[in-house]
Amino acid sequence: MRTIGLTAVLAILAMIAPAQARQEMANPPAEATATPAGIPLDSAWRRAVHAHAQENLAHPSWGWRHSERNYLLAMSLAEAEGLSVDADVLFAAAFLHDWGGIAPFAAPGVDHAVRSVELAEPFLRDAGFPMEKFPAVRAAILGHMYDKEPEGPEAIVMHDADALDFLGALGAARLLAATGEGDDYDRALRTIEAFATAVPPRLKTQAAQRMAPERVAVMTDFLARVRAETPEGARP
Repeated sequence: MRTIGLTAVLAILAMIAPAQARQEMANPPAEATATPAGIPLDSAWRRAVHAHAQENLAHPSWGWRHSERNYLLAMSLAEAEGLSVDADVLFAAAFLHDWGGIAPFAAPGVDHAVRSVELAEPFLRDAGFPMEKFPAVRAAILGHMYDKEPEGPEAIVMHDADALDFLGALGAARLLAATGEGDDYDRALRTIEAFATAVPPRLKTQAAQRMAPERVAVMTDFLARVRAETPEGARP
């Protein structure tokens, strides 16, 4: 059997690579028309927001996947409550609300929601967002945390969607993922326990209030199992 030397292999690869590049240029990938979960990307500004989020906001706890869940859950809460909401406002707010809390965009001493508004306004303007809707986006971003008082229908469902994503198995996973390689694992467990009691009373919609108990039960069961599986005298 004839063998091909390393030099020959490299020469073949050198010939293939330009051909592949030319083929990709001739047949560029189709522009996305929806997010992975099926949220429509039916305007240039939506595509710009989504591309920005995927490229820059990939945090395991506060990144674009959390944003996608927030949008979908907020829309479902609005439907359940019979609230009329603007999908454009919710899309922009959901995908940009945590921008100001993610490195390198966070600013020391500035609340992450306030920072997100600072970043979102010029970005959305340049992307072609209908800026007459921006006051509602601002309200939704500023009111999204569970301990805030949201103003306006989009802000209310955004607030409850974000709060629910702090609960249940997803909430526990997010809080543990936020520890990264740091030494704050114990703080994450304490936060899971605290959120199980602190978040549900702050929910605004009846639909979210109905969903909360099951998610809280998952969190408390998880903590009980962690403690049960930890040898006596050892730390989880």
